[in-house]
Amino acid sequence: MGKKTKSSKASKPALQTPFVQLTRSLYLTLSPCAYNFPLEGLCAEHISPHLLSYFSPLRGILLGYSNPRLSENPDDAIKAHSSEEAKTVMAQSIAEYAVSYVWLTCQFTIFRPVRGSTLEGDVNLQSESVLGLMCYNYFNAAIDREKLPSEWNWDGEKWVDGDGEQIQGRITFKVEDFEASGQDSITIMGTMKNG
Repeated sequence: MGKKTKSSKASKPALQTPFVQLTRSLYLTLSPCAYNFPLEGLCAEHISPHLLSYFSPLRGILLGYSNPRLSENPDDAIKAHSSEEAKTVMAQSIAEYAVSYVWLTCQFTIFRPVRGSTLEGDVNLQSESVLGLMCYNYFNAAIDREKLPSEWNWDGEKWVDGDGEQIQGRITFKVEDFEASGQDSITIMGTMKNG
């Protein structure tokens, strides 16, 4: 995996959306078997295996990437908006290692929830201690009993609101916290209480 990263200054979203698009340069190893097709080799070895999993250099779930391009330094790749604009790139070989190093720059789309942001999820699990939600048909979220509205009650089988109606369908909640859970996913903890 790359040892260095650099991102463009315009990579911070204006709104608190969990979906972030950014340009990022990664300093990666280029295996000798990929010398004939370096761009494809770098993407296949270092980027594509992380699709739909937590990718720590981007601090979120990697949903997709586009416009990959090579460069000798990250600033050149960020300025060149497509691989056609890029010049011939010389990879660096350090000491006697069998691999070379090169910068790979891509536009990435990631899912990175922010504390306090609002998400929606469909109820998919109900227990006395937690309400489980599925967000965007892929991400799991949980709201602990203490974080549910005070007028909601557990009737022994399901959660019901103050009118006795079953809690089901789409629920809006605030992200209280989230953490990477292993290599593949994140756990989102939510709240429906203010403050």
